[in-house]
Amino acid sequence: MINLSDKHHITIHHIKLYKPSKSKQRQLHKLLKNWNEAIRSALKIVKQWGFTAYTKSHKHTYRVSRNNFNLPSQVAIEANRKAIETYKSAENATFHRQVEVSLVNKKGFELVKKNDRYIAKIPIEGRKSIYCPLAFGKYQLNKIENPKYKLKTAKLYKYNNEWYLDLIMEYKQPKRETDTILGIDLGIVKLATFSVIDKQETVLHQECVSGKELRFKRMRYKQKRKAKARSSGSNATSLITENRLCKELNFKIANRIVELADEHNSLIVFEDLKNIRKNVTNDNTLNNYEKNSWAFYQLKQLIKHKADLKGIPYQDINAKDTSTTCCVCGKKGHRLSQNRFLCDNLHLQNADYNASINIAKKAI
Repeated sequence: MINLSDKHHITIHHIKLYKPSKSKQRQLHKLLKNWNEAIRSALKIVKQWGFTAYTKSHKHTYRVSRNNFNLPSQVAIEANRKAIETYKSAENATFHRQVEVSLVNKKGFELVKKNDRYIAKIPIEGRKSIYCPLAFGKYQLNKIENPKYKLKTAKLYKYNNEWYLDLIMEYKQPKRETDTILGIDLGIVKLATFSVIDKQETVLHQECVSGKELRFKRMRYKQKRKAKARSSGSNATSLITENRLCKELNFKIANRIVELADEHNSLIVFEDLKNIRKNVTNDNTLNNYEKNSWAFYQLKQLIKHKADLKGIPYQDINAKDTSTTCCVCGKKGHRLSQNRFLCDNLHLQNADYNASINIAKKAI
């Protein structure tokens, strides 16, 4: 289904809680601790039962979050939502770091303006809430007071012994009418291959992003982690560096894809991430997929976010048979090598470009 919604989101980062008292800081710390324990507990339940829908897992996780961790009602609901989202991104996913508390506007959490100052009402436990003044800059204030933006949710977190909120604001921007389709094939060897075709299936542009450099750097960081673990028993620093490297590469890929879609006035077409895993049969490749699954999900979210800002529509499709069908004649075929695909009618194609064209054609 094509995403034609005109509702999009922007995040206003680092709204500082202004000098909360020690008592309030203790309550905030307790909320953050209970939230993180609750989402990990909820994720265990979701994994155990294989839930992929919020409604099905709600009754199992809600009581635990409320009774065992004393979370406010709406925060307990958000704990269930966070667990489901994490499980759907990858079946073996877990929380490796402290996660920001999810708060929903007008449901316990609220921004209140009093005497030209903004104060955050933050639910702490049960029905209790605390009020904390906020400090922010002119850019942030303009966004908060602009009637175009509506506050939807917030993230509460602690950084360098200071407490902050990230505010997620909703705004409207109509989706554009498109003339072409940009299909994206995600993979292990080539991280992203994309083809632009018109509605007569003529190929207008093709590009790919190799994973060779990333694999080389990952191997180097892996060796560093092993060496550091032997000497100090910790590998956290190089793992954080590796994750940052992946995120930076994803930003570059997302920027390029959205730039191309804007240039060609394209609908962006993704393959369903669930089907990437189903199509992997080799054990070594499957292991690589598990390591990359979070990066695929992150890349997809970045592309969607950047596309929303420009009003570019996007669509998820079932990628079944896109890698085993010839984009020229539609006949079945097979890979002769990692890069070469040959169909029964003897059309020889680049395997990744072939798949990306087929993904794009599914949206016509």
